[in-house]
Amino acid sequence: MNVKRNSITVALVVMIVLALSVSANAQQKPPTGNAVTGKTLFAAHTCFGCHGYNGETGNPKLQGSASPNLASEESFIRFLRLRADKAPILPVTNMPNYSESSLSDQQARDIYAYIRSFKSTSTEVKDAPALNRILSGASKPYKP
Repeated sequence: MNVKRNSITVALVVMIVLALSVSANAQQKPPTGNAVTGKTLFAAHTCFGCHGYNGETGNPKLQGSASPNLASEESFIRFLRLRADKAPILPVTNMPNYSESSLSDQQARDIYAYIRSFKSTSTEVKDAPALNRILSGASKPYKP
């Protein structure tokens, strides 16, 4: 039993290391798709319904994601094509399968380019006056 458990652990570590190295290499390659077209497709396929309009608020979040599924255009397309039982490493059953007949490779590249164009819209703490007043008041000693 321990040998089997150790083998599984080693396999998982290898997959994680490979995913991280693929992700690091893929980040250097800019997307080849059209982000403007991708935005239209993101809306048309109602991706925002789960992932939010800018990838920050959805579940799962896309912005800043270290998911191997977003490591490169190729891994993104592979993820869209192969769901649940066909992608056992990272099974997902709550997202639809996008076959080539429903979403071409070029359209998937466009969506990927749009996802990669996401910028954070979160306010910096220094730019949130009400929060700064609360934090300032909380740091003062309590005086009844």
